[in-house]
Amino acid sequence: MSLNKTLDRLFDEIRREARRNPDFADRLDGVLRAHVSRRDVAEDALDAADEAKAQAPAEVVEKSPEIVVAAPALNPVGLYQREGADALAAALADQDRDALTALIAEHNLDPTGEAGDLDRDALAAHVIAQAQRRVERDRKLFDY
Repeated sequence: MSLNKTLDRLFDEIRREARRNPDFADRLDGVLRAHVSRRDVAEDALDAADEAKAQAPAEVVEKSPEIVVAAPALNPVGLYQREGADALAAALADQDRDALTALIAEHNLDPTGEAGDLDRDALAAHVIAQAQRRVERDRKLFDY
């Protein structure tokens, strides 16, 4: 699922809960009113925060759960449909295992959860196979 879809669902749930629960709406309003934007913070406070991040030990930064590998800017199904399996394989060739895992999650290419333990080459093959399945499924939708 894409980040935009996930955020849309989250905001829809927040709006529903705020309509249903006035206490929640009041707490949410209070939190949002108390929020201080980075644009409103003094420059020296931002510099101090940036220095603290820079001085953190490297192993802490590397193991931080906030550091997430972004999915490549690639639509595997669209690329497969336009240029074929060889072009998709070439596009995936320079991606590491983490990037392929992120790509699979972003495009929901592992609905059954079978790709979790695959190595890098098997993940690339999985992406190609799933893209092929989606293209074939989409063609059947328009076969009257």
